[in-house]
Amino acid sequence: MSKAKKPEVRKMEIIQAALELFAQDGYENTSVNHIIERAGVSKGGFYHHYDSKAQLLEDIARLFLDKIAERIQGIAEMEDLSALEKTNEYFRQVNSYKEQRAAEVSTILAGMYSGGKNIQLEHAIFQYGSKRIAPLMTEIIRQGIEEGEFGTEFPEEAAEMFVRLFVINQNQMSELFFQALQQEKREEAEKIVDVIKRKYQFFQQLLEDTLGLEKGSLVLQEVAEETVNYLLKALDAR
Repeated sequence: MSKAKKPEVRKMEIIQAALELFAQDGYENTSVNHIIERAGVSKGGFYHHYDSKAQLLEDIARLFLDKIAERIQGIAEMEDLSALEKTNEYFRQVNSYKEQRAAEVSTILAGMYSGGKNIQLEHAIFQYGSKRIAPLMTEIIRQGIEEGEFGTEFPEEAAEMFVRLFVINQNQMSELFFQALQQEKREEAEKIVDVIKRKYQFFQQLLEDTLGLEKGSLVLQEVAEETVNYLLKALDAR
C-alpha cells in the first residue's frame, strides 16, 4: 500500500501544476479541472486547499513575496554594509529574483492584469507585502539615520511609505510590462518601454525625497535598464 502524501507536499504539487499550466496556456485559459488533472489530485483534494483558482494564485504571490522578504532579511543583517548600500542591494536582489522566477512573475501578472479585473488579488499582494517588508525597511532606515545618510525623523512612517511606493511602482511596472508583451507591433511596445523608464525616474525621485537622500543616491536607473533589457529580450523571443 502506497503511503499517503503529506498535505503540504500535495499542496506544492498543486502549485507546481498550476504554474506549469499558467505558463503553457495562460491564466485565463486554465481551469481548476485542468490543474486537478495535471496535479493528479481529486476535486476534493484541490478544494481542501483552495476555494478557487484566484485563491491559488494569491498563494503563489505570497510564496513569491516570502522569498523576497527572506532576501531582504539577509540584506538587513549584513553588518559590513551601510544603510544606503543595503537599500540599493534590496533593489538589485528583488529585480534579480524576479528575473530568476520569471514563470511565477508572469503568472501573477497575468492573473492581476488580464482584463484588469483582479483588484482583490492586487490588494492582497499589497497588504501582505507591506506586512512582511515594512519592519525590515524600518530597521534599515534607522541605521541610515544613525549613519547620517538618511534625512528623516520618522523611520517607521518612512518605511511604510517606502513599501507603499515600491508596491505601487511594481504594480505599475508589471502592468506596463504585461501590456508591452501584448503588443503586436514592436514600435508600440517600445513606446511603453519609454513610459517604464520615465516612471522609474520619477519613482527614484520620490523615494530619495521620502528617505532624505541626495539626488542620485539610489540605483533605480540601473534596475530600470535591466528591466527594459529583459523586456526587449522577451519581445525578441516571441
